[in-house]
Amino acid sequence: MMKLSFNWFNLILLFPCFYFFYWIDNADRNSKIFPIFYYFYWIYISLLALFSLDMTIFSFLFFPFVLNHESDASSWGVGLLLIVLSLGSDWLDYIFFKKMFRLRQELGKSKGGRH
Repeated sequence: MMKLSFNWFNLILLFPCFYFFYWIDNADRNSKIFPIFYYFYWIYISLLALFSLDMTIFSFLFFPFVLNHESDASSWGVGLLLIVLSLGSDWLDYIFFKKMFRLRQELGKSKGGRH
């Protein structure tokens, strides 16, 4: 029987993703820790986009090998799932970057480009 276990490392890696939308809307732009979160998210989102792009390339390169064996439906499902997950991750990266660029423009207008 397979034992289900929870991997805390995955949660630690994904927590900034979940916290981002709360932070971007409710951040106090005059606080001392705001620049720390601001630059952390620029680095985190850049790395997330890099790995997301790698996953997309891997998915599209992996899928033609699945097509060689048309009878195995589970392989088709895995290939399609990889493609859908990678495109969803790319879309999420686009939203992150769009919100960060909007924040960057707001900071440039309000504080003369301090951050």
